Amino acid sequence: MALANDRIHALLLPVSDRYLLVPSALVAEIAVVDALTPVPLSPPWVLGVMIWRSRPLALCDLGRFWGPPATVGPKSRAVVFYPLPGRSPTEFFAVLTNAEPQSRTIESPAVLLTDDDAVHPHLAVSLDIDGKRAGIPDIVSLKELFYDATAVA
Repeated sequence: MALANDRIHALLLPVSDRYLLVPSALVAEIAVVDALTPVPLSPPWVLGVMIWRSRPLALCDLGRFWGPPATVGPKSRAVVFYPLPGRSPTEFFAVLTNAEPQSRTIESPAVLLTDDDAVHPHLAVSLDIDGKRAGIPDIVSLKELFYDATAVA
C-alpha cells in the first residue's frame, strides 16, 4: 500500500535503530546539544533540559521506546518541535537524534507501508523509505506522553 500521491517535505530523524519521518513544518530548528541539566523524577526518556533561545527546553529520547537508550555525542542534534495543537505557543520540545536529520521530499512511489510488528504505540505507522525503517509519530499520543509526563517533572 502506498501513501497518497501528494508531495510532502519532511525530515528523516535518525533515532535509535530507525528513523522518524516528520513534516518539516513541525520543526522549528535543528540545534546542537549543549549542556543538559537533569530533571529529578522525570521519566527515563527525558534526558534533561537544555537552553534554547534563552528558554529551558526538555530534550527527549524517543528512540528508547524501540531501541537502546541514546547517548549524547558530537554528532547528536536536538530537533526542536513547535508546540503541538492545543498547547501554549511557548511549549516547544526537542527530540534527540543520532546525527543530522536528512531532508526529503516524499512521494508515494518512494514510500511503502510495512507490516512491522514492532510498531510502538507512539508511532502511527511504519514505513520503508529507500530501504530505511522509519516511523511516523502519532502526534496525539506524543502530546499526551510528552506534556503529561513533563508537567509532573
